[in-house]
Amino acid sequence: TFCENRGGITFVPQIMGFDRKIKLNWLEQTAWRASTTDDIKEIRSSIEEYLEKEIKGAVAKRKTTTILFRIWVLVHREHEDMQKRALKMLSNCQLQERIALHWGMTTLAYPFFRDLASICGRLLSLQNEISNKQITRRMAELWGDKETVNTSSYRIVRSLVDWGVLADTEKKGFYKAAPRLPLGEGMQLWLLEALLRSGEVSSVPVEQLFKLPQGFPFALDLHYSKLRQSENFEVHRQSLDLEMVSVREL
Repeated sequence: TFCENRGGITFVPQIMGFDRKIKLNWLEQTAWRASTTDDIKEIRSSIEEYLEKEIKGAVAKRKTTTILFRIWVLVHREHEDMQKRALKMLSNCQLQERIALHWGMTTLAYPFFRDLASICGRLLSLQNEISNKQITRRMAELWGDKETVNTSSYRIVRSLVDWGVLADTEKKGFYKAAPRLPLGEGMQLWLLEALLRSGEVSSVPVEQLFKLPQGFPFALDLHYSKLRQSENFEVHRQSLDLEMVSVREL
């Protein structure tokens, strides 16, 4: 954990932090600006001007900018390599792959987001619809039964609807999964690496990697041999019928 000032912005890592609805087009704009310049002041000015049209109030705009910057601009030092690779891929991606980049960078930036995504994935593997009550109850078990947890959980869920990975149903407060988004081989490898780096365990069984609940919006169907061929993963046999995968240390 660290606190630093970069480009006139004080970056204070937060445990929860993701407490606003974040629209997909805001992420798109932030990622695009981050891919065109490394001048933080210039990016900040551009994003604030962009948000001016959609967000009223200086405090709301500042909080939204902080979330966007933590995802795409002022990332943790340990995730800068993931950021650089994501920004290089950005310009040649279709929308569903850009969503995967936003998803991966957000799980790296916010454990709170990662946990909520994992809860949604687990619930959706068992049932066709999930509710705000189910999500907030499970998030409260992990993060504490606080109003901020409930509010932030709801705002993230509404963000996921805006991103097109969850869909509203006819019943208020209930959601269903959107069709899983197909990804190319390179994007799947990057996203799987991001999901594994964002987690609390350093290695998982190979077959479990493709079923991580926090990756629920995406069709992850790589052959596991691709992990062996990638320089970013290590696959090792733990027993006769169990192979484990981990990410290489940067």
